[in-house]
Amino acid sequence: MSRNQTGSVKKPAQKTQNQRTIKRIGLRLSTGLLMIFGSLFFVSIAATRPLSAGVLVLMLAFHATLTIAIAFSFPDTAVSYVWRYRLAYLISACLPLINWSVVGFVKFFNQDHNMFGTIPLLNIAIFLVIAIIGAFLGGLIATAIDEGLWENNSPPPEQIQKEVRRKHLELIGNPGPEPIAKRLFDYISALIGILLSMPIWSFITFLVWFEDPGPILFIKNSVTKGGNNFHQFKFRTMVPGAEIETGPVQAKRVDARVLVSGRFLRKTALDELPQLINILRSEMSFVGPRPQRTVLVRGYLEMLPDYAERHRVLPGLSGLAQVAGDYYLTPRQKLRFDSLYIRYRSMGFDLKLIMLAFLITFWYRWQDDWSGRLPRSLMRFGTNKPRNRT
Repeated sequence: MSRNQTGSVKKPAQKTQNQRTIKRIGLRLSTGLLMIFGSLFFVSIAATRPLSAGVLVLMLAFHATLTIAIAFSFPDTAVSYVWRYRLAYLISACLPLINWSVVGFVKFFNQDHNMFGTIPLLNIAIFLVIAIIGAFLGGLIATAIDEGLWENNSPPPEQIQKEVRRKHLELIGNPGPEPIAKRLFDYISALIGILLSMPIWSFITFLVWFEDPGPILFIKNSVTKGGNNFHQFKFRTMVPGAEIETGPVQAKRVDARVLVSGRFLRKTALDELPQLINILRSEMSFVGPRPQRTVLVRGYLEMLPDYAERHRVLPGLSGLAQVAGDYYLTPRQKLRFDSLYIRYRSMGFDLKLIMLAFLITFWYRWQDDWSGRLPRSLMRFGTNKPRNRT
């Protein structure tokens, strides 16, 4: 430790604070220089040469780097955490507009001064799109550095995972494999679904991130076939750390923790899109009992041992309980529906449940007079013979 002229010892905390201040000032100066010289460089390129893939990649990297630098150069107390990332994104994304505006004013007030030549409108439009994409990528990277891009919510201790698995072994043993036709249908459909829905993934990612910068994905630790714990992926629809004080609990009909974008994602079921990855990993299926959290299943097994029966098959994106009932069924009610599905399951039954799930999500749920139940005529599932348990 060093001493000052009065002989007192400098506190390590004070020294650390001074170092942070110096680093923050240096970062702000570097960010300002990057913004100025980067702007001049790309405006001159837009005016003097045709676009190339190399230039576009360079501009993408520039705006991503600029967003990160701006986000980390804000004073901690100047703006809220959310607005620090929003402003960093907006400044970086709108920088080309600022540049073109400055050039336009110069040309307007000094017609003889052709500072950068004639800038094609196509170049301006392309650069603006690249800036928006690059700024967003920078925002995601900065968020990943700060908090990570997924929130692993309340992972159960290994002891609880083993206990749940052990109880399932005692009650149902090791379930047999899924039908080959069902797995082929799941795998091919999930792969096609991911490829076709990538633009939607990008839109949802931006929607969630811009409203509440932080993790994009929410990981639920749920029970899959045979009682094993797995990571169930969803788009985050609540504020980060929504269950820190309460622990894993079921969401309420009116829940203050849910984001504005989260309400839309829940109503359209688009928050479930990442579970296509779970299907590719053979942890879920398109149709089956909805996954339940491992810590909750542990409690259900204590008061209702037969609850293990629903884990004879892979959990699904949708199931009979969600189609015939609703989200807020009791564990016993869910078990009753899931047992019926397991007893009568077939590819035809699965396809009908998928169709009904689409009708609920994209039609009935948006009707003002919908009671929450499908018409009785749609709930006739035929007379399939019960399947033998495996």
